[in-house]
Amino acid sequence: MKLSKVLKSYWPFFLILLISAILRFWRLEQLTTFGGDQGYDFLIAKGILQGKFTLLGPKIGPYNNFGNLYLGPAYYYLIAPWLFLFQLDPIGPAFFTVMTALATISLIFIIANQFLSKRIAILASAIYGLNAILIEQSRASSNPHLIPFFAAVSVYSYLKTSQDKSKSILWPLLAGFSVGIAFQLHYLAISLLIVILIFNLLNSKYKAIILVFIGLMLALGGQILFEFRHNFFVTNLFLIQMHQGKVLSLATVLKNINSSARLLTSAFIFSPILIFILFNKNLLKKQLITFLLTSTILGFFLVVIYPGNPQPHYFAPIYVSVILLISTIFSSFLDPKQNFFIKFAVMVILTIYFLINISSYHLLRKNGYTMPDGWNLTGIKFASKAIANDVDNERTFNVAATLDGDTRAMPYRYMLSVYGKTPLGVEKYPQAQVIYLVSRDSLDEIKNYSVWEIASFWPYNISKIADVQNGIRVYKLTKTN
Repeated sequence: MKLSKVLKSYWPFFLILLISAILRFWRLEQLTTFGGDQGYDFLIAKGILQGKFTLLGPKIGPYNNFGNLYLGPAYYYLIAPWLFLFQLDPIGPAFFTVMTALATISLIFIIANQFLSKRIAILASAIYGLNAILIEQSRASSNPHLIPFFAAVSVYSYLKTSQDKSKSILWPLLAGFSVGIAFQLHYLAISLLIVILIFNLLNSKYKAIILVFIGLMLALGGQILFEFRHNFFVTNLFLIQMHQGKVLSLATVLKNINSSARLLTSAFIFSPILIFILFNKNLLKKQLITFLLTSTILGFFLVVIYPGNPQPHYFAPIYVSVILLISTIFSSFLDPKQNFFIKFAVMVILTIYFLINISSYHLLRKNGYTMPDGWNLTGIKFASKAIANDVDNERTFNVAATLDGDTRAMPYRYMLSVYGKTPLGVEKYPQAQVIYLVSRDSLDEIKNYSVWEIASFWPYNISKIADVQNGIRVYKLTKTN
């Protein structure tokens, strides 16, 4: 009876969650991403399953000439179990990313329903769950694409801390731990920690602040240990970049503000209306609203001053806050006491929003998210299997691809390792006897390649070993001397 009452009371949310799940799981293997970053990361995660543990995370950047920064190792340990469960199939981490997105939608609903209203909760889960950009990101395994889930956990944990009269240690510990994981997924998630500490301080929650730090240290334990064992390698690299890197000029900051505003607008269409909150005294009286607004403003500011051109995933730490704020504003406009024309205008805007997103789903697209035209995980698996079947174990070989910038073919290297074949390293193309090339170019175009991976291998003969899909083929280049 309780379950039936829950379903009856919250059926709009469950319908939204079902549609959100269908949109994300639909043709997942064809629409997910499996590019150079995934190939590199999955090789490391596969190594973890084989006992090769690491305390160093993915590279971040490069955004200047002074070297890469590195994140913490949390991402590798989050995706490794899913590679294991899916028998090293790259679809495993993509499945995990979808599940975290659905969990994020659920947490958004829970936060809004408990601390705002049921109407806001339904609207917020719909706006997040049906957003085309967020659907694309939630299909692709990538460290920043997991941040919204941990951001939602940290927001919920903070709110429970602020209202918990029993002073349980669970919620502040969980807030700190989730922020620590988010921080390892991208350093811009530091905004979450700053806001949580500020509001705990304002509420004189000193014990909670200590517990937040303990949770944070527990999450960052591996990264901290790596720093101690390697003479603060990442910290020193960060300080060098801060000292020697470019100082942001006013012109650059203004450019980043413009780019960031356009990115947020393209993602949520009406995010500029957040400014109206500043003029709504009733909304500002709610601590949750001021918390979310502070989080959004700080997160936006950090993106603006972050070196390099703003990217959509830079805003991952504030997705949840932005969605909850937008939903609160629109819900206030939809209040039964509001003027009919205002409610009608809001309904029109929301309808346009959902129609624009529906038109951007591209559910029958032939390429994975951010992947070359006509190329996806299915094609990579087929091409890698064709190479593995052709490899002569008595001859050294390497693999290359010219479909995009990943000429060293990291996704294929991962799949070949799964199939039990090991190409030479990325610096040993001239030493190979055979190079397998994935390309859509003709034989004549390949002979005129200037890319080092192929040009350094000359002279060679070319033969085709497989037609994969959409004009993309696997070629075999055999050394002639």
